[in-house]
Amino acid sequence: MAAHEARLYLDLADADWSAVEIGPDGWHVIPSTASPVRFRRARGMLPLPTPEPGGNIDELRPFANVASEDDFRLVVAWLLACYRESGPYPILALSGEAGSAKTTLARIFRDLVDPNAALVSSEPREVRDLKIAARNGWMCVFDNLSRGPAWLSDALCRLSAGGGFST
Repeated sequence: MAAHEARLYLDLADADWSAVEIGPDGWHVIPSTASPVRFRRARGMLPLPTPEPGGNIDELRPFANVASEDDFRLVVAWLLACYRESGPYPILALSGEAGSAKTTLARIFRDLVDPNAALVSSEPREVRDLKIAARNGWMCVFDNLSRGPAWLSDALCRLSAGGGFST
């Protein structure tokens, strides 16, 4: 994601370096030659599908195993916040019984926002690992993170809010 003159640009990560330009008048796909921004791509990035007009957010509903309409709205708001070019970003914590499709939903979100060869990963062992994961992707997805150490909670908050890391 990038911003330029009140417009957002989403890299489709395709071979042509196409982007989606998003502004007050809607969105459209533009070629790399028309984009005022340049993107950096990390290894492992996969292309996003080229968007098509006419979709409806309710098409996501069957994949989101949430308890209520309010929960679905929160999930959609979080998903939209992923498309901001800068933070602070909300942190999404999916919880539920074993087998309630938490990992499946996380993978779907990753595919919608930041498709990557590594869809989910285990918790980082140290702050440096978290920083590397964040540098190499737009979305960090950690699976089976039942209880995280305090340093990880603090580091995720700093990362979400745009705080610095140094190594």
